[in-house]
Amino acid sequence: MTSSKQADESCACQELDLWKSAVVSATGLIGIFSFADFFNAVVSHLATLMDSGGAALIVFDGPAHLRYRLFSGIEQINQQSIAAFRFRADSGTVGRALATGAPLYTEDYPTSPDAMPEFVEAGVKANLVIPLSGQNGFVGAMVISWLKPPPKKLESSALMIVGMFAALVSAALYREALEDQLKAQSLHDPLTGLPNRRLLMRRLHEAHERARRHGGMVAVGVVDLDGFKQVNDQFGHSAGDQVLVAVAASFRANMRANDMIARLGGDEFVVILEDIKTVQEAETLFERIIVMVKDAAMAALREDRIGASVGVAIDKLVSGDPEALLKAADEAMYLSKRRGGNCVVMAGSEVPPAQFKKALLF
Repeated sequence: MTSSKQADESCACQELDLWKSAVVSATGLIGIFSFADFFNAVVSHLATLMDSGGAALIVFDGPAHLRYRLFSGIEQINQQSIAAFRFRADSGTVGRALATGAPLYTEDYPTSPDAMPEFVEAGVKANLVIPLSGQNGFVGAMVISWLKPPPKKLESSALMIVGMFAALVSAALYREALEDQLKAQSLHDPLTGLPNRRLLMRRLHEAHERARRHGGMVAVGVVDLDGFKQVNDQFGHSAGDQVLVAVAASFRANMRANDMIARLGGDEFVVILEDIKTVQEAETLFERIIVMVKDAAMAALREDRIGASVGVAIDKLVSGDPEALLKAADEAMYLSKRRGGNCVVMAGSEVPPAQFKKALLF
């Protein structure tokens, strides 16, 4: 057997061993359900395969920007600051790779016009960018970096294995996005996009606990639209949906940042107000909501028959757990209906004057 043939066979054996190792590693990844753990396992294998020193996952942050999501290695860099690093999607070696849709190996990174100063300073000698495909185009890229003199040429077999692992990362990202979408759907109303009862109760418990620890009052308001059934019957369900969507949008645009609005179903909404100082403050805010609902209905259908009946329960006036608070607000809302609607009824306002004054003063 000639030395040339022996060398070829040895090379073939080494390549086969490489692929066997890659398949074993890929099989082991299937049982990892945390995406961060999954990515770190991929990076660990690729670091051994490519003799590299670091890797990063870069994802789109809006249509025109990218950000670092996960980062491994290169201890010289403050990884917290890198995790917040955002840059244009058409810049850097990543931008060039995404533009072509093909892996890009930059052998002499410091002299590249696309090099980023932070990474040059950290000692990055070379990098390999692999675009990550999604259902509707690229979703980002995986970047492998070398901190020591890199190989002059990347073996085709090694590049194919890197491509296989990149495909696994793409699939894991897609699965994660689907899981996030299903989770969001399970917690939000499909018509308005507002939180549903399930998320409402979670947030209400959290607000109740924060108020217990830090002080302040929590006000829960049940808002039921007046005149909605008549408008819905006259103009049809699509018109009714227009009103609900418009009211939800008005809530989002006009409520305070730490307030929460949910849709319980039909034409009933719930508002949670935190850090309320007085009962009068809560009452004023909910009176504004009545005006907000009327304005939104007028803007959507030019219909002035729609208003709102509001029942409010404040944790300093209504004893019990968050469920009791919501029930008290619901009962107050029905009292508002019986009084003709378009008004705010405070649950527990009939408590003894001394206790009510204490709540007013907090």
